[in-house]
Amino acid sequence: MKKTMFGVITVMAALALVTCATNDGAQPVSTGAEVTTPRQAASADIKWDNDPAGFLTVNNNMNDPLVLFAGTIVNSHILGGVRALDSRRIDSFDRMEDPSGTFLLRAVKEDVYRSKGSNLNSDDIVFAGLVVYDSANARAIQVNINRVLGGEAYVIIQNDTNMALQIRIDRPDGPTLTTLAPLERNKKVYMDPNPDGYFFFPVYEYYDRSSMGIRSITARDLADGIPMMPVVPGPGRDSPVINFNSKPADLFSPFATLIVTNETNRGAYLLEGSSRKTNQNGTTMINPGSETYELNLQKQRALVIGGLNVDLSLGAANIINIPEYTYEAGNNYQIRIRQGAVPEVVPLGASDNDDFSIQLVNER
Repeated sequence: MKKTMFGVITVMAALALVTCATNDGAQPVSTGAEVTTPRQAASADIKWDNDPAGFLTVNNNMNDPLVLFAGTIVNSHILGGVRALDSRRIDSFDRMEDPSGTFLLRAVKEDVYRSKGSNLNSDDIVFAGLVVYDSANARAIQVNINRVLGGEAYVIIQNDTNMALQIRIDRPDGPTLTTLAPLERNKKVYMDPNPDGYFFFPVYEYYDRSSMGIRSITARDLADGIPMMPVVPGPGRDSPVINFNSKPADLFSPFATLIVTNETNRGAYLLEGSSRKTNQNGTTMINPGSETYELNLQKQRALVIGGLNVDLSLGAANIINIPEYTYEAGNNYQIRIRQGAVPEVVPLGASDNDDFSIQLVNER
């Protein structure tokens, strides 16, 4: 992710998602000047094959074909489709209203979109995820749509903040289930039934003006997640609701941000021990240029981290070790990778967290 990016529109209080409630309390997702009628959606020309110049890869692990949108649900925001249990490489830049920024990628089952168009509810969105992009410095981005989504059981999740709320399951750094837009409430997330339930972990994402990137924070008293069992709708069955304690005073970021700048002429991997770390774009390789990583400080204000190294794929003798360093939560750091040189960890100062909010492109 490049460090210079955001010329984006501000997300307003209801994120242009809300005008009125339907009979079951769900909320329409496209209420701006532009809408797509069911007839227009039914005849939409949706591309399903790879774009040769695509930098965004979407892996659909569900058993349904999905239509993908960059922002709100209208024909002009369609990125294309991805077939069931398949992957798709997408060139998304021509759908964006700004040359760089962050958008919420939304996925809807093809049959649902073609029958409803923009006249659908947030319940119809089976997946959403943040994507950071910069058309002037295109980087590979990968998004995984979880296989447990789209089932007949559901839980309701609320987001009362101006941040994006990413939901992870199984563990705090587990697979992403979906993402709620700022101030998105009464969101029904449909999943496969599970008699043992699931553990839901919140990750709030906001925009850090100091380094012009996305930062993650967790609710301090909910770090171990909330267990809940999704239910299949039926008479007399209560809807399970998950409310996360999301007041800014109760939020704590147990992460340090590490910007790795690769100044060699070959791709590299950031390793923790022998495991490759994933950057904010969902990829592992660092091409010449910069990528951003979040270091988990295990709920500590500061933590000494060793065992980080960079692999240039030149053999074990050429792995570059990153010196042990004390990282502080909420702070930014940079290392520059040069072949044959020991990298230095350079502190860049604290993240700007005066405004816990995020800006999104293509929201109307």
